[in-house]
Amino acid sequence: MHAKGHDPELSRLLGRAADGDPQAWRELVETYSRRVFALLVRQCGDRDLAEELTQATFVQVVSHIGRYREQGKFEPWLFRIAMNRLRDEMRRRKRRAKAMDMSGGSSEDGAPWALAEEQRVQRSGEPLTTVGPFERATRAEEIRLLEQAVERLNHADREVLYLRHTAGLSFAQIAKTLREPIGTVLARGHRALAKLRKDLNSGEKDTEK
Repeated sequence: MHAKGHDPELSRLLGRAADGDPQAWRELVETYSRRVFALLVRQCGDRDLAEELTQATFVQVVSHIGRYREQGKFEPWLFRIAMNRLRDEMRRRKRRAKAMDMSGGSSEDGAPWALAEEQRVQRSGEPLTTVGPFERATRAEEIRLLEQAVERLNHADREVLYLRHTAGLSFAQIAKTLREPIGTVLARGHRALAKLRKDLNSGEKDTEK
C-alpha cells in the first residue's frame, strides 16, 4: 500500500539521503529501482535501455535530493523523472535516425513503444503480479494477446496503465506525475481497461469460432 500525503518515515529516509548517508541511498534504490525499471522496460521494450535510464534517473535524484522536501510527492516526482528521461532519449533517437536517413545512411528505429512482457517473462521466469485484465496473463499465449491489445491503445491510455499496474501508483499519484486533473486520469484508466476487456473478450470469441 502506498502512503497518502506526508510520510514521516520516507521524509526521514530522504533527509538522511540528502545528508549523504549511503545506507539511506541503498534503501531508496532497493525500494524503488525495480518499479522504475519495470515501468521503463514496459514502455520501451528494451531492457538495456531501461537499465541505463533507471541509473540515469537515480543520478538525477541524487543531484536534486537536497532541494526536495517530502510532501507526499516523492513517487510522482521520481517516476516523472524516469518518464522524462525516456522521452528525451526517444526524441534523441528519432533525430539521429532522421539525420542518418537524410544522409543516406542506415539507422535503427530504437526501442519500440510497446509492451515486451512475454519476452521478459520468458527470460526471467517472473510471474505477473498485477490486477484487472493483467491477471489474465498466466500463459505465454495470453500474454501475447494482452501485449497486442495494449499496443492497440493510444499512448495516453497506455501511460496510465503502466503507471497504475507496473509502477504501482495510485490515481492521485498518477495525476501528480502527469500533472493532469485526477478526473482526467481516472477517465483514461477506466477507458483503457474497458478497451482491453472488450478487445480480449472479442479475441476469445474469435478463437472459439
